[in-house]
Order: sequence, then C-alpha cells, then structure tokens
Amino acid sequence: MITPYFDSMFDNFGLWQHTDGKKPIKKEGYALDDATRGLIACLALKKTSKANILFDYIINSIDNDIIYGFADSKQKFIHSPASEDAMGQIVWALGYAASLGFRENEARKYIDQITPALFKMNSLRGYTYMLLGAIYVDDKLSDKVFWELVNRFKDVKESWFWPEDILTYGNGIVPYAILRYSIINQKKGNIKLGIQILNFLEKCCTHNRIRGPIGNDGWFSKTDSSPATYSQQPIDTAYMIWAWLCAYQISNNKTYLDNAKLWMQWFEGKNISNFTMYNKKTLQAFDGINKINSEHSNELGINRHSGAETNICLLLSLWMLKNNQTV
Repeated sequence: MITPYFDSMFDNFGLWQHTDGKKPIKKEGYALDDATRGLIACLALKKTSKANILFDYIINSIDNDIIYGFADSKQKFIHSPASEDAMGQIVWALGYAASLGFRENEARKYIDQITPALFKMNSLRGYTYMLLGAIYVDDKLSDKVFWELVNRFKDVKESWFWPEDILTYGNGIVPYAILRYSIINQKKGNIKLGIQILNFLEKCCTHNRIRGPIGNDGWFSKTDSSPATYSQQPIDTAYMIWAWLCAYQISNNKTYLDNAKLWMQWFEGKNISNFTMYNKKTLQAFDGINKINSEHSNELGINRHSGAETNICLLLSLWMLKNNQTV
C-alpha cells in the first residue's frame, strides 16, 4: 500500500499529532496514543524504519512509574501522565510487535514493567486496549484483563447493553477486543457477549439515521431518543469496521462481513455529507464531519484537517478488509 501522506507525517522522533490541512501543527507536538496505533499500522504495512521510530517513542515515554502522554515540538516529553487509554494502548502495540518478533525482548520487558500498575485503571477502554495486547504475550494476563472487562457488563440490561450511562467515543473497540480474545484464545463461548455488544452499538448508530458514528457534539445518553449527529470521527467508524470483520472471522457469517463493508462506505461517501472522507491517490483522510456553521461554513461540514489518528484508522481499515486480517 503506497501511503505518501501518512509517510509525510513522520520525522526522526515520532508522528505529528495534528495538522492544519496537510501541514503538521508542530507546536502541538506528538501524542502517545498516535505512536501506539501508528506502530500497529507500520508493522501491518511493513514500514520497518517508521515502526522503529514509534517503538522508540513509546519506550522513551515510559519513565519508571510515570508514562508521559505527549511530547513537544522540541522532542521533549511533557511531564504529565498519559491517559489510561494511551497506557492500555502501549500493551496493545508492544504485544502486537512481540507477536511478530519485532524487538520482542524489549516489547515483553516493557509490558512486564507497566502492567502491574495498569490494574489500577478505571477506564473501560484502558482495559480494552490492554486486552488487545495481552492476548499476544500471556494467557494468564489476558484472562485477568478479560474478566476485568467482562465484569463491567454483568449488570447491563438488554435495552441498554452498555456499562456506562453515556455512549461516547471509540465504542466499537470494546466488542472488537472481546472477539479478538476469542480468536486468539479459541474460547468461543465468549463470542456471544462480543456480538451482543456489537449489535447494540449497530442499532444505536443506525436507528432512524444514516449509518455513522455517534457524534462528539452531544454523544448518546441512555435517556436520549437518538445519538448526536455531529461531530462524527473516523476512529469510531474504523472500530466498527474492525469489530464486524472480527465477528466474520470467527463465525464466517457473511452478514457480518457485509456490515464491515457498509461501515467502510462511510469513508467512501455514504455518510451524512455524501462526501468521500479521503483522497484516494494519497490516502490522506479527513478528520471528521461537523455541523455546518451558517456564519463560517466550510464545504459540506467536512473537517479538512488530517491528523495522525484519522490516517492510522483509515489505513488499518483498508488493510484489514483487503487482507481479511485483524490485529
């Protein structure tokens, strides 16, 4: 896969976090969560030199008991703790690297170093990301993380099959992780839970609306009649693609593959703006679909910025669907 735009987002230290159009906003520096997901993408796409850059960024962000979430434009880590999401993503990225034999000893060393502290996390998604990496390195660890995650769902009701009162961002990663755990550990009894969660999310995202992510501009509370329409983010679309593809890999149910392809159509222009969300020549993806401001409107409400997270999510989605692989 030729990825000129994505390649342009790198320097010798990491992956620029945000852009103004195509131009990196260097003053906003680098983010750990971009480095982790970016490492996964680079390994999948066999971009070895760039994978090494991001691997180094990740391990350099770990300073004994502190993990730094951001670095500035001078390539200095900002001394404030990373989010729990980003900390869980370290395990995912390094676990995937270890599974491919990429700097495996280092990857396992740093996973062993940080995982004890991660069990203090409160974040649902933090454990979700951690599970995605734990499945590659340690059965006991993955089982422990899996049950931390599953226990969040023990009291949910059919009408609101979610352990929080509000659906916010990146929801599809939760069923994805549960289904990936089922694939790697060959524990098919857990498939039902993953599919139940995925079906609930699908219903939320498609009931009386064009298929698309829950908007950041308001989210979706269990007391709301429908989810917010804007601002729709590519990461949410990507996670639903991955989850449905994973469900297909487990079940061979073609409907699940069709659902993954239907979500991919959001990138292709079957969305509330009827606009293709990436440049098919350069594979540069756009950051989202916003509500048009009548005073300062942009074309079709498309956010023309093109940050690291967005482009990683597009590239992994294209790669997964083309190769029928999940990570």
